[in-house]
Amino acid sequence: MKKNVLVTVSGIAILGGIAWFGARHAEHVMLDKGIERFQQALGPDVSFTYTRAKPGLLGRSVRFDGLVFRQGPETITADEAELTKPDTQDSDVTRIHHLTFHNFQLADPAGSLHLKSVEMDGLALPTKAEDPNTPGVQTLSIDHAQATGLHGFVSSLQSDLSADTASMDNFGANETSHLQARNVQLSTDVSPPRHIKADSVVVDGVALADLYKTLSTGAPYTTRTTTRDISIDKLSIDGTSPLMRAKRVLSHANRTDTNEQEVSSIQGLELYPDVPNMGWMPSLGYDRFQGNVVLNNTFTLKTGALHVETFSIDSANMGRLHINGEFGQASSASMLTDGNTDMQVISMTMNYIDHGLVPKALNAIATARGLPPQAFLGYVQAQSATAQNPAYASFFHWLGNPGKQSLSIGIKPTQPMPLMMVVATLGNLAAMPELAQKLGLSVQTH
Repeated sequence: MKKNVLVTVSGIAILGGIAWFGARHAEHVMLDKGIERFQQALGPDVSFTYTRAKPGLLGRSVRFDGLVFRQGPETITADEAELTKPDTQDSDVTRIHHLTFHNFQLADPAGSLHLKSVEMDGLALPTKAEDPNTPGVQTLSIDHAQATGLHGFVSSLQSDLSADTASMDNFGANETSHLQARNVQLSTDVSPPRHIKADSVVVDGVALADLYKTLSTGAPYTTRTTTRDISIDKLSIDGTSPLMRAKRVLSHANRTDTNEQEVSSIQGLELYPDVPNMGWMPSLGYDRFQGNVVLNNTFTLKTGALHVETFSIDSANMGRLHINGEFGQASSASMLTDGNTDMQVISMTMNYIDHGLVPKALNAIATARGLPPQAFLGYVQAQSATAQNPAYASFFHWLGNPGKQSLSIGIKPTQPMPLMMVVATLGNLAAMPELAQKLGLSVQTH
């Protein structure tokens, strides 16, 4: 009886071994055929090599060691890679449902990218065509990707980019994407050098594939009708010295076929003297600007008109400035950068409450003129008493007592005037009072 049991068990073991060997052999035959079909789908201009390939669980995936993928000037390598069997049954497009890499590296003329690990879902490989802009031609698209240990170089920007972790959804032509990254750094040593850091960055509603195409080929980037949100935490920008710090940057925009509405804010903003147009701070005793900024505006795409509902700069130890108005030949970015040379002022109102900036400025002006501060203040008050123009009288009176009243300045030029010309004209009012009429200047204190 025992002998029969032993024979039976041995027979089962032998049959199991034969079955296992047959299954493994079948898996490898299917694997070889699958790889061959995959290489055929990639096209004759693609080089696809590896040191070892083996089937994954139940033969549903393929694992590669020492993977090297070359197509034209682009090269991809990975120490390890696993992908589900490519699907080409529904169309000519090669689709891979899931793909993982370890020690992934990509290099092409647009730059380079290294990832410690990356997983992708819903990957569609690009199809070849004489003209890649031909309608219907499949470009690279990814439903979802997440990566660790990211480091890249962008040739067009001559910049290094890195992040501890990053995830992305909906990367593809004409698709708006969602991107999240932590511990992000962007550095360029091209003059002027810039080193940017952020604890976290979230971007939603930007067409990242189209933006990559713009950076890599120079093709124009088309902003789409969509909602866009950006959130950045603990942002810092440095050159050869500190330039900017911000606890949080938020921006929400809604773009239609006719206009773009935007609300942006910078909380806990610090600007240092080396920032353009901020070099005056040390002469007034400030080592930096500290405060918050809010911008709420609507930009009309066809006419280039910009309606500013609120542009607020609030600093506890300087002052609080609110601007609203109508501008031409502008963009919302003009209000937050120095790219406002051609922006036309149609009408503008400024409301200002002083928190210590004006007395410091008056003292600096007095020192520059070689006058005692009190003597210069007396001169200012005398101007208030003798000014023929009521706007002048109100303004000079306020200068003598800035902490007690708020100042409102209205500007409505006889015809639209470039913003920089408005600033220059305001600076020349003391010497040429007749310019007040050209500016449509009005001043009120309350």
